[in-house]
Amino acid sequence: MSTTDFLVIAVIAVLLVLAVRSIVRSQANGCSDCGSRGSCSAHVTGAPCPAAKDMLSHVEDRLNKL
Repeated sequence: MSTTDFLVIAVIAVLLVLAVRSIVRSQANGCSDCGSRGSCSAHVTGAPCPAAKDMLSHVEDRLNKL
């Protein structure tokens, strides 16, 4: 095997580890990583995510204008 093969395998292994880490973290909190993680009360109380609500309301507003 050449150096390129080892490099490709290493990159794939790192990406796999990052993907599994992301899945485990999202299942532990019940929320995805959002920008307001530190101040978000939804992570503590289990309430709906305010960032997701805001995003959905913007999408609905845009769709209603069409």
